[in-house]
Amino acid sequence: MVSSRFTFYPLFRLSVALATGIFLSDVFALDGTYLYALCFVFVLSVLLSSIFYFSKTYRIRFLFGISVSLSFLLLGGILFVISLENIHHEWDSDKAVYVAFVCDIPRVKGKTIQATVNVEKVKDVATGSWKPVNKQVLLYCMPDSMQPPLQCGDRMCFRAHVGIPMSDADFTGFDYGQYLQRQGISGTAIVYSGYWRKLLQPSTPTFKMQALMLREQIVKKFRTWNLEDDVLAIISALTVGDKSKLTREIKATYNAAGVSHILALSGLHIGILSMILSWLFYPLRRVCGGKWIASFLIVGLLWGFAFLFGLSPSVIRAVTMFSAYVVASIFSEDRFSGFSALTLTAFIMLIYQPMYLFDVGFQLSFMAVLGIFLFYPLIDSLFVVRNKIVAYLWNIISLSLSAQLATLPLILYYFGTFPVYFLLSNLVVAPIAVFILSATLLALALGVFPVAANFVVQGLDFAVRTLNEVMEQIQHWSGAQITSAYLSVWQAWLLAVAIVTLWRYVVCRNARRLIVFLLTVNVLIVSFLWKQRELAGAYIYLSRAGVYTKYDRDINELSSASCIYKVRDICIVLVDNNKWRKQKALSPLHVDYAYICRGFYGSVADLKRLFQIKQVVLDTSLEDSYREKLKRECEIYGLNYIDMSEKGSYAILL
Repeated sequence: MVSSRFTFYPLFRLSVALATGIFLSDVFALDGTYLYALCFVFVLSVLLSSIFYFSKTYRIRFLFGISVSLSFLLLGGILFVISLENIHHEWDSDKAVYVAFVCDIPRVKGKTIQATVNVEKVKDVATGSWKPVNKQVLLYCMPDSMQPPLQCGDRMCFRAHVGIPMSDADFTGFDYGQYLQRQGISGTAIVYSGYWRKLLQPSTPTFKMQALMLREQIVKKFRTWNLEDDVLAIISALTVGDKSKLTREIKATYNAAGVSHILALSGLHIGILSMILSWLFYPLRRVCGGKWIASFLIVGLLWGFAFLFGLSPSVIRAVTMFSAYVVASIFSEDRFSGFSALTLTAFIMLIYQPMYLFDVGFQLSFMAVLGIFLFYPLIDSLFVVRNKIVAYLWNIISLSLSAQLATLPLILYYFGTFPVYFLLSNLVVAPIAVFILSATLLALALGVFPVAANFVVQGLDFAVRTLNEVMEQIQHWSGAQITSAYLSVWQAWLLAVAIVTLWRYVVCRNARRLIVFLLTVNVLIVSFLWKQRELAGAYIYLSRAGVYTKYDRDINELSSASCIYKVRDICIVLVDNNKWRKQKALSPLHVDYAYICRGFYGSVADLKRLFQIKQVVLDTSLEDSYREKLKRECEIYGLNYIDMSEKGSYAILL
């Protein structure tokens, strides 16, 4: 078990200082104008660290630790500012001509083709010369019948206005421009048909582009297996991390069941692969030094798989952590090697790219692993199980509980949902995921033997269908998902402190730790009561096919796997797909508002079979002719309706 004094690990403290510097630089919106000042103070702190380290006066030696922590805090700020400056670019206010190359796999987004491009240069209108740019832009291209389809690595010339998207954080609570910036995107642009063309000379593919192109070839191989779309989407997401085919319904189903992590390549998949490789290399352990030979072979192959997976950040994170674990276990005690690997991975990734700190996947993955290190030994020791099958099940339950407990504050802060049956779902998912990943690798390896490969594909198809059906059943169970349970920033911190203090008390029972835990819980309860009191003046907003609650500047987008939202006494159903046309109900459910958006192609009569509706709200995304048809139906059935095409949103006072 990790020692309760884990905060005294030097690398952990330095990592916390580094992350704090990055976080504070973002909070105070530091930019390039502060870079020289930060560097100057950083040099001073390093000099002070050297003086205190070589000081012979023991009383001031503690200042060495403070000055070193300050140095890494400043280093975090410096790295953040440099990263921000590398992303920022002053784009032309008018349309300009750009030359760029496509650096990811283009995807169909509505009526456009979305692709991330690296802008190489822009044409200066005044002089006619080309100026270098070297910035990434999120491009939306209207299809052009005169141009061949864009592919990763293609060079193109286009004319458009590039700019940072307007932030609507005051309304939705989500700053899209800031999100793109943290992804390394300097701007966005829409290119209309006839204003772009593909250049003959392709770009020199980077290592990442080669990985993406290889992953696309694997996905094309999956398509030759003649699988249904839902099955193909799950296999592509689970094995190579291609989530482009995942529908909103599939995501909602797996979210409600509490196993959405299986759809994103992460530590779970790398753990499964390392387990499979461990079985294959087990005979090496009988050879002198075979344990280390097997470990480094596994690490090498995992990096090879990471390349096949397109070198996505989550996979790099997981493989780096496993590699660091192997290295740390050589130089450290076994009981500390896991925590050392976690800390070293976080430190390296933040040094390489400070913006990773703001990535939700980064935060969730590290908190999940940290939770396993901290809580798993305690939970697993609650029961001593001798039966191997029961022990296996209890092991999965312990791991799931540990990860869920550590990530709970983040999940409630970002998503406001909690899957009630996540333990049962993970019991089902774990063995099936191992089979799907193993069978997919086997089917690819047996490609030269079509009969054998087809037999494996049939088993793979059955496994994925079974997994989808089980997850759908769990989704439809009563109370499968708690929704609209958002926490504020301070409530998330209070919940995290409560969890940590409870863990510290269980590890070493102490009255002071118990008092801190109880005080934290009481403050958290008071904050909930105060928030409920504030909601008396809150609003529900319907806009952009989403349901939001807003009080003052506290804005939350609600989420629900069933698309039915209950806020106090108000019930809203979001109708943005055709699943409602297939549903049946013994008696209509009373709803106050039916919010109809793009994606639903049914009629009001279809909804009246399921719902007893007070009022219909028509979103701006609906086509004009279809909106008029729905209006006429509402008039026939005597239903009140609101047309949002004029105002763009609709507010409901709570």
